Amino acid sequence: MNIKTFFKSGLIALCVVALFSTIVNAAAAPSKKALRNYLNEHSLVVVKDGQTNFYEGRGIKPLINYLENNTFENAYVADKRIGKASALLLVYGKVQKVYTPIISKPAIKVFKDNNVEYSADKVVENIKNQTGTDLCPMEKKVQNIDDPKEAYELFKSIIK
Repeated sequence: MNIKTFFKSGLIALCVVALFSTIVNAAAAPSKKALRNYLNEHSLVVVKDGQTNFYEGRGIKPLINYLENNTFENAYVADKRIGKASALLLVYGKVQKVYTPIISKPAIKVFKDNNVEYSADKVVENIKNQTGTDLCPMEKKVQNIDDPKEAYELFKSIIK
């Protein structure tokens, strides 16, 4: 076998592997409709390694709890609403794809800056507190933070 044939066969094999990987990942991603239905009953949905897991809790707590023992690497994550705080945590966990019914403009910037694919039904200026009178307290804490690791360490200390 000459060198040209060797490289040509290697390139073909690489293309086949890449195509198969793309097909498998596309098949593993649930539909938006399914994710919306899951979010009616759960706070956080993580689809990873062919399994769908559900988590409960308010705000960023489910994300922090998940990150204590796992990463979001190669995962498709759905969360009820994503602001900058959640986006930084998802980027810290190396998320691959994200879906949310509501996303803030600062969260979009975090995802774009970190090349994270996201999908949302509605874009808002910011995530508000429970009464809707001010910025969410967790969003306030990350207004001047752009480093995902720094945000994780901050929230980990707060949640504990």
